[in-house]
Amino acid sequence: MCVGWPVAALLALAICAPARAHDEDEGSRLAPEAIEEILVTSQRHVTASFALTVPAREFELRPLESGGQMIEAVPGAMTAQHTGGGKAEQYFIRGFDADHGTDLAVYFDGVPVNLRSHAHGQGYLDLHFVSRETIERLVGTKGPYLPRYGDFGTAATIEYVPYRRVEESSVEFEAGAWDTFRLFGLWSPRSGAFGGADPDARGYLSFEAYGTDGPFREAEDLRRYSLFGRGEVRLSPDLRLSGHLLAYSADWNASGLIPERRVKSGDLSRLGSLDPSEGGETSRLQGKLQLDWRLAENRLLVASAYLASYELEMFSNFTYALADPHACDGIVQRDGRVYAGGRVEYQQFVALPWPSNLHAGLEWRYDDARVRLGHQTRRRVTGFARDHDIRELSLGPYLELEVFPLEWVRFIGGLRLERAAFDVDSRLAGGGSGSGDDTLWLPKANWILSPFGEGSPWVSENDALRGLELFLNFGVGFHSNDARSGLLDERILTRAPGAEIGVRTRLFDRVTFSLGGFWLGLEDELVFVGDEGTTESAGRSRRLGVEFVARADLSERFYLRGDLTYTSARLTRGDVPVPQATRFIAKAALGVRAGNWVAELGLRSLGDRYAGEDFRNPRLSGYTVLDLGARHRRSPWEFGLAIENLTGTRWRSSEFHYASCALSERGAVPACPAALALAGSAAAADAPSAAAEGIDDFHFTPGNPRNLRVWLRYRF
Repeated sequence: MCVGWPVAALLALAICAPARAHDEDEGSRLAPEAIEEILVTSQRHVTASFALTVPAREFELRPLESGGQMIEAVPGAMTAQHTGGGKAEQYFIRGFDADHGTDLAVYFDGVPVNLRSHAHGQGYLDLHFVSRETIERLVGTKGPYLPRYGDFGTAATIEYVPYRRVEESSVEFEAGAWDTFRLFGLWSPRSGAFGGADPDARGYLSFEAYGTDGPFREAEDLRRYSLFGRGEVRLSPDLRLSGHLLAYSADWNASGLIPERRVKSGDLSRLGSLDPSEGGETSRLQGKLQLDWRLAENRLLVASAYLASYELEMFSNFTYALADPHACDGIVQRDGRVYAGGRVEYQQFVALPWPSNLHAGLEWRYDDARVRLGHQTRRRVTGFARDHDIRELSLGPYLELEVFPLEWVRFIGGLRLERAAFDVDSRLAGGGSGSGDDTLWLPKANWILSPFGEGSPWVSENDALRGLELFLNFGVGFHSNDARSGLLDERILTRAPGAEIGVRTRLFDRVTFSLGGFWLGLEDELVFVGDEGTTESAGRSRRLGVEFVARADLSERFYLRGDLTYTSARLTRGDVPVPQATRFIAKAALGVRAGNWVAELGLRSLGDRYAGEDFRNPRLSGYTVLDLGARHRRSPWEFGLAIENLTGTRWRSSEFHYASCALSERGAVPACPAALALAGSAAAADAPSAAAEGIDDFHFTPGNPRNLRVWLRYRF
């Protein structure tokens, strides 16, 4: 169901704004230790109207199925899933269908999660290894405005910040529809292993096991396991060492994308599948160390390094039997890699004519990957069309200067140099090999003004005006392209200039809101290719959008939050729509606190989108879904429930428009037979004469029907 513009706008404005973003949840027992600030020259650390800090309480009542869905707590962001719960989500943000991460950069405890030159899609972003109970907050910024952020940070950059410590251990069990279960445990030693009561050492260990069959006719049989440990020790009063280790694995089946025509004909249930052998398995091992060294009262050196190993084998079939009615169009994508990197950053207060903070740093990363694309039928691999060894090295030195020329004026400017080199070797004859490099200079400039605040010539007695901040932002970001495209003399690093103007203020000491407009250009837009399940270049593009975010504490019992984003995305060539690009996103939540109870009713709405570059094309379906979450705490127990899709809306989580040919008999599980015995079947529409070119149609993965999950947690 798609809500029209007037209704959606009223909903978003009427149900706008939650508890203040920077407040801590007083009822939470996972209270983080306040992070020490080394250099402080201002009470504000906001760099854009849509700089974001999302505390844990804003996603703890959401009906989450994965760590990737935590991003939906970010204003203007949505996710979708189309090939099973072990595959990275699609991410929708600021006019992007960011596929699986091409224009959305994500860091986990300082480690970049996006994978470049990936077998399935550039910037592949799998966050299923994250357990929500270990995350203190999400922080980041929209747009390419800060020098410290690099690859893929065009639409936004988000950092998952784990708790530095937890005060209690806990165990939790969750159960729900479709044989869904989740077991989570967190152990926080308070003696022995971490030096007894030593306040200079701390750590914790968590484990999660998750499984579900999903709502589909063919069981998803998803199993995910993750182990995460984090610790830190103070080596001296001025020296702190911290780090983490994580291990993750998953395997699953997938019902995949199904053609609308087969559902309408009655041949196929909307929860059915034309190739239930889709799915795959994946794993990740990762470790990180960080050293924080206070060199002097106004000087700090932070150095970190990480090492990660990653594997994926994924089986897909997007077009069924369009290319080969004898063997099916199934593909297998395999990615195996080790990548390492780190960051060194020096911070100092600088005695310029005005108070200033200097940040100078270097980010580096090296990937060594084997990337393959092959053909398969029911997970039987019949050969590989591409098989490459890819090595990539990137260096990103940057300089950032924060200046306070006046009490009501702040400027953050800087420059980043990005240097990338690659080497590609094919293991197949004629597959293409070569090497190359690319370089970008990326300037940034941000003005933050308080024109009616203290020290201003126009200081106001009105609280809303006195607290108003005006943001003017400009920056050039980038995303890298697949290294194999460099063999075709294409650029590896793609510029993305952007600008933004916005305001933020507080009303009545209970309501905060932001309103702004943004522009973002891309030298090279990547769009979805249905027959391979990946992307290809579509040339230059531009995006213009507006975004409204509001949060309110109405009373001690009630809070509201909401956001509304509209974006126009166009390919410069012909001024046509960017296929799949999101246009309208609205979210809202109403929360109620009563004693030990907290409940939240949430709304998420995605508007329709252009299926292709033609304005006259059919549009992909939008939807509006209501969710309900609640919890009750009575120490040491906690009980909670989540109802997804409260009204039972028939919605489409993911949808594409492309040509396919589905050869199967009515009511049978298809085997893509060579014999096209389709007489008397509605599937005759896909008979041999049509198979040569296929049939253009909508292909979708249905969103979850109404379902209930409950959990019980014990703290000790």
